[in-house]
Amino acid sequence: MNNPSTFWKDLKSGHFVSMVKETSQGQTLSNSREVYNVMKPLFAEKDDVEFVYCIFLNAKNRILAIEKMFSGTISSSAIYPRELIKRIIALKSSAIVIAHNHPSGCTEPSAEDKAITVKTAMALASIDVTLHDHIIVGEGFYSMADAGLLQSVKSRYNDLLSL
Repeated sequence: MNNPSTFWKDLKSGHFVSMVKETSQGQTLSNSREVYNVMKPLFAEKDDVEFVYCIFLNAKNRILAIEKMFSGTISSSAIYPRELIKRIIALKSSAIVIAHNHPSGCTEPSAEDKAITVKTAMALASIDVTLHDHIIVGEGFYSMADAGLLQSVKSRYNDLLSL
């Protein structure tokens, strides 16, 4: 293995960000751990600000693109479903995964994290696009899908449609 300090320097410089983005097209991610492993280096470039990335997927869940969509402050970042939808339409995406970091390292979702996940999932469902997961990256990760939040949203959405 290369010198660990050189690796860390390259990681923090953002050198791996372009590699991840370029080599990801056409690849698949099967679970939240794989998403975390791919996304973690993207957050290493600047770890004192919250960033929101989106993984855009085609109908076969192959990666079309990984893009930084929003940035914020040390403790918050806004997600605008309207802006996500514009990119989804431009890329002809069928599904997405959202990932954002918590610079504090704590991966516990805030009430705002949960609320924007619900809002985004509902907005995307209305245009037949699936939000597969919302991952929070810190010292480890938290998956909204693994925690059951997205299944709950899907059930509530289907209940609304059956009125």
